[in-house]
Amino acid sequence: MSDVRQLQARQETTRPAPKRIVRPCEWGLFNAVNALETQLGSVEAYNRLCDAARDLKAKIDAGHGKAQHPMWATDPAMIYPAGWRP
Repeated sequence: MSDVRQLQARQETTRPAPKRIVRPCEWGLFNAVNALETQLGSVEAYNRLCDAARDLKAKIDAGHGKAQHPMWATDPAMIYPAGWRP
């Protein structure tokens, strides 16, 4: 029982990662962050984003988070290969 050995295991995946899904709102977020950084500078833009993240977390922790709109919900069968389950 004291002779424990690690089995050989593959250290890499056998399939490519799925492509990232980009929704229209992400371009709006990208543009908002870019405008924020342009107007306030990187440091102050970062501080404002941290404040927004803190407020969003507080909203979620308080039980007032919003569910994803069904129109933008993603079907895992569309992303992952047939037969694969997360």
